[in-house]
Amino acid sequence: MRIDVKRGQEVAKILLSTNSNEMPEDLLPTGVAKGSREHLMFITLTVSLDYIRDAVRLWEASRETFEDQKTRYLFDPTTLFETPLEKITEDMTAHGLAQRQHKDPFYWKKIGETFHEKWKNDPRNFLYSCNLDAPTILQQLKERDNGHPLYPFLRGEKIGPLWIRMLRDNVGIELKNMDKIPIPVDTHVARATLATGVVRGRYDGNSRNLFNDIRSAWFESVKGLKVNGRSAVALDLDEPLWNLSKNGCSIHRDNATGKCEVYETCKLKNYCVTGTIVINNKAEVNT
Repeated sequence: MRIDVKRGQEVAKILLSTNSNEMPEDLLPTGVAKGSREHLMFITLTVSLDYIRDAVRLWEASRETFEDQKTRYLFDPTTLFETPLEKITEDMTAHGLAQRQHKDPFYWKKIGETFHEKWKNDPRNFLYSCNLDAPTILQQLKERDNGHPLYPFLRGEKIGPLWIRMLRDNVGIELKNMDKIPIPVDTHVARATLATGVVRGRYDGNSRNLFNDIRSAWFESVKGLKVNGRSAVALDLDEPLWNLSKNGCSIHRDNATGKCEVYETCKLKNYCVTGTIVINNKAEVNT
């Protein structure tokens, strides 16, 4: 696969100047103040499940769970520490929050227990221990205790950077060295990157290797660009690329031919490429 950095810079300029769509995580639960500890716990625990899920439905389910007085305790580290896993499992299914009936509740409880036992129930204490340095945060998320991860799911290759972006964009926590954090690549970010020809060529294999090329492409493509009066970072492209695919490429573009139903009205039509783009566990690309 070939990375076209010049094309990436041109696509990035358009996306950064026109992105205005909301993301699923932008709507707060009723009664939660932006930037509060409750908001931080809501974002932190919910994003830990944002893996092979319909993001819109995940965040809806999480808000419903928070707004239900019977299940709100699921966002409190102390109560998670004290509550049996069986009860947590039952309550996480009430509004569809848990889809993987064993893994989701177990790891949700583990993350809550970690923040209770190590960080006095507040993820901000964890962030301050990392000197608010984004790369250090990602590294510390990989910490283990007796071989077991302390931050399961949250430490993942996609979810870790996604959490970092949400800390900045949603909770309002300013972190250092954001330029060193890779874009969190999912099927939407991948599809939009490929459909605009920023990464192109022939590929048939595991998505992981292709995703590495996509991360590299946006690391390089944002260099020298500005957004909101500061230097752009790869994370700034997460939202606009996700929206481009979610609302465009994934529903209007033919996977086999590249023919797009909304080509004439797309702000990136001059960069749209033809050819095959199929993204699942495996990736098939011929552009």
